[in-house]
Amino acid sequence: MTIFLSFDDGPGPSSPALLDVLGAGACKAMFFLLGANLERYPEPAVRMAREGHVLGNHTYAHARPGAQTEAALIDGIKKTDALIRHACHEAGVAAPAVIPLRLPYGLVPADPRVHALERVGRLHTDWTLILDDWQRPAPPAEVLFETMRAHLEEQRARGARALICLHDSSRHGEARPATVEAVRMLLDAVPGDGLFDR
Repeated sequence: MTIFLSFDDGPGPSSPALLDVLGAGACKAMFFLLGANLERYPEPAVRMAREGHVLGNHTYAHARPGAQTEAALIDGIKKTDALIRHACHEAGVAAPAVIPLRLPYGLVPADPRVHALERVGRLHTDWTLILDDWQRPAPPAEVLFETMRAHLEEQRARGARALICLHDSSRHGEARPATVEAVRMLLDAVPGDGLFDR
């Protein structure tokens, strides 16, 4: 079984500490960045790229499905792509030819944003588990860790991969200390046997 960790809504105040934890665990992750946060807080994204993590697009403004016109959503995706390419350039690494994209809130039934994705030639990157570490207050790190561990056991029993979605910030630039600690606990608990994208 292969395990992938991904983080939405950054960069933010917790991103540097999270990168420290990932580095200590020799784990590479995917970061789906908000363009607005990337403009305000670019340095963590440069570090993400420099340290070999994948930078993905989480749109510019984190709007709910149907809250933006198609044109505004496409403009936001393109603007965020440009910011990601700039971060990769600053890091001295090549940006992906096609930057991964994850829509805020995921795809919903009859999602009007699908047409925008078709227009920009992109696919949506989903998950097998999304954590509620975005809540106020966030669940304790131990709860997040146990949720991830149970999911990994289920996926392993099915012979399926695991793609976990966590959050390293929010559209308001909030810190996520419980997420950082839960990831540390997970990397300490799961042996380094090639399960993670390390």
